[in-house]
Amino acid sequence: MCLIFGTTFLAIKIGLEAGWAPYFSAGFRFFIAGLLVVLYGTVTKQFRIPTKKNIVEFLITGACMTGITFGTLYWAEQHIPSSFAALLSATGPLFVSLFHSIMEKVKITKAQFVGLVLGFLGIGLITGPSLSVQFHLLWFIACFVIIIGESFYAFGTIYSKMVLKQGISPLMLNGYQMLFGGLLLIILSFAFERPSFSGISYSGWISLLYLIVIGSVLGHGLYYWLIKKTNPAFPSTWLYVSPFISLMLDLWIKKETFHPVSIIGGFVILAGVYLMNSHILRESFTKKTKSVSS
Repeated sequence: MCLIFGTTFLAIKIGLEAGWAPYFSAGFRFFIAGLLVVLYGTVTKQFRIPTKKNIVEFLITGACMTGITFGTLYWAEQHIPSSFAALLSATGPLFVSLFHSIMEKVKITKAQFVGLVLGFLGIGLITGPSLSVQFHLLWFIACFVIIIGESFYAFGTIYSKMVLKQGISPLMLNGYQMLFGGLLLIILSFAFERPSFSGISYSGWISLLYLIVIGSVLGHGLYYWLIKKTNPAFPSTWLYVSPFISLMLDLWIKKETFHPVSIIGGFVILAGVYLMNSHILRESFTKKTKSVSS
């Protein structure tokens, strides 16, 4: 799973360079992936018929977790390396913990506070070099846009937990939220872009197919399978590995060069994410070990 999610950032970059419009590429990817999951769940009778209330919940979840999150990511990857996008996307759990403490009135521990500070310090270290010699406005805006997207991802995560408590299966929620989120992105594309299938290179089609089948259907399917077989915390550990896979791919395939301070910033972000979630991971692994030994 870490390998799958670590390669999707580069696949997005390749698709954009091949001629795909950002919103249309993201929308087409998730609309098709969501449609496949919904059709599978309907044919196998794993999904129940959604109510009007469910549809509204799927729309809100899809707008936050797919529409805004990936709309900002795809746009930003036109202006920054895919590995930096992966590192900045790792701030998602920071916002989840922050919003959770605010909305649920849960007190932040010292470790979580340090993790939060490290996370935002890391963001400054990544974006800082773009302002050191000359002002790269688009670089800075792209980084900021991803962070905005991750804040919506965090809200969507908390909201989706509320939806799942009502008895909706994770697979059903994921399928419909991808479907509606993808549809939202396609609407945005026709409003602000001129999407076209013509002029797309072979690599562009391969990247789109990879993102639909491997990144969305298989990757997210594996994610929810791991949640079912282990616990919710264990699958999230991909956030500590995937950015480095993305970084290695950028160095190897794209021959990107990075400012050392920015790379340090990436490590600082990951350290902050770990501190924010270390207590959850320890508790989950302890429970898993006890259940196995018993």
